[in-house]
Amino acid sequence: MSIINFQRSRLMETQTSNQLISSHLKSYPVQDYFVGLDIGTNSVGWAVTNKSYELLKFKSHKMWGSRLFEEGESAVARRGFRSMRRRLERRKLRLKLLEELFADTMAQVDPTFFMRLRESKYHYEDKTTGHKSKHILFIDEDYTDQDYFTEYPTIYHLRKDLMENGTDDIRKLFLAVHHILKYRGNFLYEGATFNSNASTLDDVVSQAIENITFNCFDAKASISSIGEILMEQGKTKSDKAKAIERLVDTYIIPDAANNLGKPQKEKIKEDKKSLKAFANLVLGLSASLTDLFGSVEDLDEDLKKLQIVGDTYDEKRDELAKAWGDEIHIIDDCKSVYDAIILMAIKEPGLTISQSKVKAYEKHKSDLVVLKSLLKVNRNIYNTMFNSDEKGLHNYVHYIKQGRTEETSCNREDFYKYTKKIVEGMPDSKDKAYILNEIELQTLLPLQRIKDNGVIPYQLHLEELQTILEKCKSKFPFLNEVADGYSVAEKLIKMLEFRIPYYVGPLNTHHNVDNGGFAWAVRKAAGRVTPWNFEDKIDREKSGAAFIKNLTNKCTYLLGEDVLPKSSLLYSEFMLLNELNNVRIDGKPLETAVKEHLIEAVFKQDHKKMTKNRIEQFLKDNNYINKNHKPEITGLDGEIKNDLTSYRDMVRILGDGFDESMAENIIADITIFGESKKMLRETLRNKFGFHLDDEVIKKLAKLRYRDWGRLSKKLLNGIEGCDKIGDCEPATIIKFMRHFSYNLMELLGDKFSFMERIQEINNKLTEGQVVNPHDIIDELALSPAVKRAVWQALRIVDEVAYIKKALPSRIFVEVARTNKSEKKKKDSRQKRLSDLYSAIKKDEALQSGLQDKEFSVLKSGLANYDDAALRSKKLYLYYTQMGRCAYTGNAIDLNLLNTDNYDIDHIYPRSLTKDDSFDNLVLCERTANAKKSDTYPIDNTIQMKQKSFWAFLKYQGLISERKYERLTRIAPLTADDLSGFIARQLVETNQSVKATTTLLRRLYPEIDVVFVKAENVTDFRHDNNFIKVRSLNHHHHAKDAYLNIVVGNVYHEKFTRNFRLFFKKNGSNRTYNLAKMFNYDVKFTNAQDGKAWDKNTSMDIVKKMMASNDVRVTRRVYEQKGQLADINLTKASKVKADIYLPIKSNDLIMSQNTKYGGYSDIKNAYYTIIEYSDKKNNSIKSFLPIPIFIATKNLTNQALLEYINTVLPKANNIRIIYKKVYNDQLLKIDGFNYYLGGRSNDRFCIDNAIQLIVPLEMQFYIKLVEKFTAIISENKNIKLKASSVKSRNPLNNQVENITLEYTQKLFDYLVSKFNEPIYTNMRGNKSTDIDSVGRRQFIKLSLEERCKTLAEILNIFTNMNKKLSLSNINVSASRKVVNFKISSLNEFKIINESITGLYSNEVTIV
Repeated sequence: MSIINFQRSRLMETQTSNQLISSHLKSYPVQDYFVGLDIGTNSVGWAVTNKSYELLKFKSHKMWGSRLFEEGESAVARRGFRSMRRRLERRKLRLKLLEELFADTMAQVDPTFFMRLRESKYHYEDKTTGHKSKHILFIDEDYTDQDYFTEYPTIYHLRKDLMENGTDDIRKLFLAVHHILKYRGNFLYEGATFNSNASTLDDVVSQAIENITFNCFDAKASISSIGEILMEQGKTKSDKAKAIERLVDTYIIPDAANNLGKPQKEKIKEDKKSLKAFANLVLGLSASLTDLFGSVEDLDEDLKKLQIVGDTYDEKRDELAKAWGDEIHIIDDCKSVYDAIILMAIKEPGLTISQSKVKAYEKHKSDLVVLKSLLKVNRNIYNTMFNSDEKGLHNYVHYIKQGRTEETSCNREDFYKYTKKIVEGMPDSKDKAYILNEIELQTLLPLQRIKDNGVIPYQLHLEELQTILEKCKSKFPFLNEVADGYSVAEKLIKMLEFRIPYYVGPLNTHHNVDNGGFAWAVRKAAGRVTPWNFEDKIDREKSGAAFIKNLTNKCTYLLGEDVLPKSSLLYSEFMLLNELNNVRIDGKPLETAVKEHLIEAVFKQDHKKMTKNRIEQFLKDNNYINKNHKPEITGLDGEIKNDLTSYRDMVRILGDGFDESMAENIIADITIFGESKKMLRETLRNKFGFHLDDEVIKKLAKLRYRDWGRLSKKLLNGIEGCDKIGDCEPATIIKFMRHFSYNLMELLGDKFSFMERIQEINNKLTEGQVVNPHDIIDELALSPAVKRAVWQALRIVDEVAYIKKALPSRIFVEVARTNKSEKKKKDSRQKRLSDLYSAIKKDEALQSGLQDKEFSVLKSGLANYDDAALRSKKLYLYYTQMGRCAYTGNAIDLNLLNTDNYDIDHIYPRSLTKDDSFDNLVLCERTANAKKSDTYPIDNTIQMKQKSFWAFLKYQGLISERKYERLTRIAPLTADDLSGFIARQLVETNQSVKATTTLLRRLYPEIDVVFVKAENVTDFRHDNNFIKVRSLNHHHHAKDAYLNIVVGNVYHEKFTRNFRLFFKKNGSNRTYNLAKMFNYDVKFTNAQDGKAWDKNTSMDIVKKMMASNDVRVTRRVYEQKGQLADINLTKASKVKADIYLPIKSNDLIMSQNTKYGGYSDIKNAYYTIIEYSDKKNNSIKSFLPIPIFIATKNLTNQALLEYINTVLPKANNIRIIYKKVYNDQLLKIDGFNYYLGGRSNDRFCIDNAIQLIVPLEMQFYIKLVEKFTAIISENKNIKLKASSVKSRNPLNNQVENITLEYTQKLFDYLVSKFNEPIYTNMRGNKSTDIDSVGRRQFIKLSLEERCKTLAEILNIFTNMNKKLSLSNINVSASRKVVNFKISSLNEFKIINESITGLYSNEVTIV
C-alpha cells in the first residue's frame, strides 16, 4: 500500500490534537433527544437516548460508549526542566561574556588557554590543542597544574589568596572570577546589603515568629534570646529546640492571663507545642505543622509534618501551599531562618566565604588525621572505611564522592550514622570522644561543595569579587578599559549582580506569546541583551504590564476580567466578610452593627488572631451578650483566617484617610514587582512621585504582597443584583456582604439575580464572535487533566450531532472532582480512631459519663477491627460515639449492633436532603429513632440531656463542628434552608463542573445544559441494585453517562419551579421527598410532553438498557512527546550504540556514546511499518520505533528513509507502508483485538482490547475481590481479613462477605472463560497452566491470597494493570509482546475508529 493512499484512508481519529469541532457552527436544528456525559480524568462515558430513556441506535449499534485516554499531566515537571535549562543557558552566556572580556589580554599571555578549557572534557586523542601534555590550566615550563593544585588545594584557597595578595597571572584571575560568576549565590535578598561582618538572624527570626499565633507567649520580647540559642556553639539541635521551648515560661504577656476560655496552664502548654514546632522547623528537625498552626480536617499525614533539609521543602512547597493556604508564607519565613542558620555555619562572623571555606578545609584535614589514627588499630575497619567501594556502604570513599563502581556517593547523615556505629565499637580514648562529639554537633569532616551552599546570597560573592578586582586593577590595565559606558571591572560586577526580572521573562521575543511561545518581554531596541545594556534594550514597565495581561488568571465568573491581587483592599475585605458572614452566635449571624464594630475596632487595628474565645470576649466587653452567658460560636474553623493587613499597612505608611484608588494601584505594583525591590521603587517613583516623598516610597517598597485572587473588581463592586423575591434596592456583591450576612455562594445562588446578570454580561461580550472551543478551554482555570477530558467530551457531542444532523435538546454532565492531590490516600479509619482514643484522658472520659471498665473495653476492642471492618458505617459510628446511643446516651450492645435494635439516623431528614456524610449520621436505638421520627430540629429534651456528651465528642475530635451544630440547632429549618437543600441537589460549586457547563452553554446556547450530582446517581444505582465493577471492563463509564440522563432529567423536571418562591408561600409544608423520588410519576414541566418518569414503565426500560453490553469502547491514540530519554547518564562502558542517546548530538566528538556515555531508555514517538528485503532476498514487513528526538525534526519521507537506513544498514529496497502507528492504536492480530503499547527490546507490547463480559453472579464475586485489593493497595501496612470485606449481592439483595466457596466458583468460571471461542486466539492464554498447576496451588491458598490471585487472573483478560504476576500459583505470566517482524503473523490489521467508535475502517498490513 503506498504511503499516499494510506494517508487518505485514515479517519478523523488520527488527527488527535488538531481535531476540529464544527457542530456549533452548523445550523443544526434542536431535536428531542438527550446526551449524557460522565467526565472523568482519564475517561469520558457518553450515552444518547430519547425522552423515554431508550438508547438510540446507529448502524445497528446502541449509541453509548466509553472514551479512554491517558490523564493530562500538569506542566509543573516540564516547567521545572525548562527553568533549569534557561538557568544553565544564562550561566553559559555569563561565562561566554567573561571569556570575551578577557580574550584579547589572555591571547597575549596564553593563546590556547580557552581552547584547552573547552576541550578538557575530551579524551586525549580527540583534543586539537597539539600539546602533548596532561596539563590543562597551566603549561609553563616552571608552573603546571601540579604546582597550581599544590599551591591552591581548592578554588577557595585561590580566591582567598587573590583577595589578600592579588596576582600577576591573568589565568589565576580568570579562574577566580569564573568560579564566582558560575556559582554566584542566591537572589533572595536582592538589593539588600550584606557583608562578612553583618548578622541578620534577629531580623529573619522576627519576620517568621511575629506571624505565628500564641496564647500568652510574648514572641517579640523573646527574639534576641531565640537568636542566641540558635547560634550557640557546642549544643545539639534537639537541645537548642528544648531550650527555645522553655522560653515560654520566661516571656509571658501579663494581661493574657484573663479568666475567659482555657486555663493558663492549658495556654502555656499549647504555646510550648507551637514554639517547639517552630524551633524544630528552623533547625532542620522534623516539625509538627499541626502543633504550629492548629489541626486541619482531612489532611494527609505527610503534610502534617515537615523537615526542611536539602531540596525536600522546594519539592513539597506546592502541596503544602494547597493544604495550609496563607500559612505557607510563615513556613517560607521559617525556611529563611533555617537558611540564615546554615549560612552562619558555612561563613563564620568576620570571615569572608573563601576564608571560611579554607578554614573548613583545614578542619576536614585535621579531623581526618584523628579519625585515621583512631581506626588504624583495626586494619579491617580502616580499609572498609577508607578504601572499600561497595554498593550501599556509607563510608568515607562515598562521603567524598569518590565511588567508582555502582554507587558514587552518600549523604552526610548516612555517613555520620555509619561512622558513629564504627567509632562506638572502638576502645575509649580522647580521639573517640572528640569524633562522637563532632558527629553529635554535625560538624565532623566538613565538605566544600554541599547543597547548603545554595543559601549563600550573591552579595557575599560580590564582596569578594570587588576586593579581588580592586587588588588586581593596577596589574591588569584592561580591567579599567571603558566601552558601552562601563569599564571591564564594572561589567564583571554587573554580570554578578544582574538577574533578569521574573516579570520580564524570556528575552527571545521571536518566541513570544502571539507566536505560540512563552515570551512576553517588550523591547526598546533590537540586538543582544547584556547585563550592562538591559535598560536600553528592554522596556521593564511595558514587560511588567504584559506579564499581568498574559500570565495572571482571569476572573472565575466574568470573561476577560483581570483578577485582583490577593492583598488588594477590596479583595481582603471580601475574604474577611465571606468568613465573618458564616459566623453564628447561638445559631444567629452577627448583626450588621456588631460586624462593623468588630471590623473597625479589631481588624483595622493591630490585633491577635481572632479565635472563638476572643470573639466571645469582644461581644461581652461591648455588651452585645450577657457576661454570664456562654455563647455557642459556630461557623469558623478555630479562628478567623483572613485579615485587613494591607489596609493597616496603608494607614501606617500613608496616614488616615489615604487615597484608596492610589493605594490599590500601589498594592498591585508591590504584588507584581515585589521580588525586585529596585524596580518597585522606580515604578512607585514614576507613578506616584508627585504625591509621595522618597521616605514613604522606601517604606512601601519593604512591604511583601504575594499571589492573586480568583475574582475581579468588576464582579465584587461593578455589577448590581437584587433578591428576586424581596423588594430590596439593587446593590453590588460587596455591599450585600457588608450590610447582610450572605456569603459569596449564597449571593451567586438562585435567590439573587447576580448569576443572570453575569450571564448577560458574558453573552454580550461574546455576541457575534465565532467561538473557538480550543481558545475557551485554554482560558478556563482548569487542571490539564480536566481540560483534556472536556476536549474529548466536546468531540463526542460534536460527532453525535453530526450523526443525528441535529443538536440534542438537553446535555447532562457529571464531572469527576479527582485531581492528583486529592487522589492521595487519606489516613486509615483504624489509625485515625486509635490516635484519637489514645489522646483521650481517662478522667475526661469518666466525667463524660463513661464507666471505667467501659472506656478500657472500648480502647482495647478497637484494636480488633481492621480498616475493612470499620468501613461498616454502624461500627465506625459506634466508635465515634464511644459506644453510646446519640439520642439516649445508653450503652450500645456491640453483639446486637447489626440487628434491627439499632438504626443509623439522618440528623437532617433524608426526605429533605441527600446528605449521607458522617456529619449527618448518628447511631441510635431504634426506639429512640422512632420517637425522633422525621422531624428537625431534634427534640429539646434529647438536646438538653445529650448536649454535654456531644460537646465532649466534639472536643475530642470524634465528631465535627458541623455535626455538633446540626445536633444542637434549635431554630427550625427555614424556607431558605429547604430550598438550599434542593439547590444543592441541582447546583454544583466545583470549579471544573462550572467551567464545563459554561463552555457547553457558550458553544450551544440553544441547548439546555444540566449538571448532574454524582451522589444522586450513586444513590439510584444502590437503590436499584445496578452493580458497578470497575476492574471488570470499561462499560461502567457509559452506564454512568446513561444514568446521568435518567436521574438528571427527573431531578431537573421535578425541581424546575422556583423553590424559594414555593417555600415562601407554603413554609415547611413541603410536597417532596427525596428518598422516594422514583416511586411516583414526575411530569415534564410542559404537560403535553408527558412524563419525565413513569412509575409503571420507566424502571423496566432503564433495567433493560443497563443489562445491555453493546457498548463502544475507544482509546485516544497519541504521539509521544516531551522527554527524549532517561535523564540519568550511563557511562560509556555500559552503552549500546543504537539504543542510547548521545550526550551532545551536535558535537561530533561527544556524540560518540560508546566513548563518552549516553542516555538510556530512548522514548519513542510512534512506530513506522516498513517492508524491505533481507540478505536472502526474503520480503520482510517490520515495525520500527521512531524516537522522539528524530520525530521532532519534521521528517520528510526521504529523511525518514535515511534514518531507517542507519538503523537497518543491511536492509535492501526499503519501502514505507504505514508512516505513523500511534500509541494505543487498535490492532487486530491473528483474530484478536489489542491496543498497541510501548517497546520492549525488539518487540512491541500489546494489551487486550476486547471487554470482558460475565454474568451477574460473577460480577458480584469480582466486586468483592476488587474491594479487598483496593483497600490493601491503598494501605500497604494494614492487616486486613478478606472476610471483613462486604457488598450487597444483587441476586438476593443481601449484604454478604467473600468466602472460600465464592473464590472457588470465580476461579472455575475464569478458567472456563479461557476456553470460550473468543479467547482461544488471545495471546497469553494461560488456560492449561492455570487449570493444572495453578488449580492445585489455588486450593491451598488462604482467602486473602486467593483474592490477590483472582485479581491477577482477571488482569490477564482486562490488562488494566500492565504488570502481571501469578507466582502465587506457580504460573509464569507477563505482558503480551509481538516481534517487530510481523511478516510471520497470519493476520495484522490496523483498525481506525472515530471518537465514538460508531465509524471505523480496517487497513490490512498482513
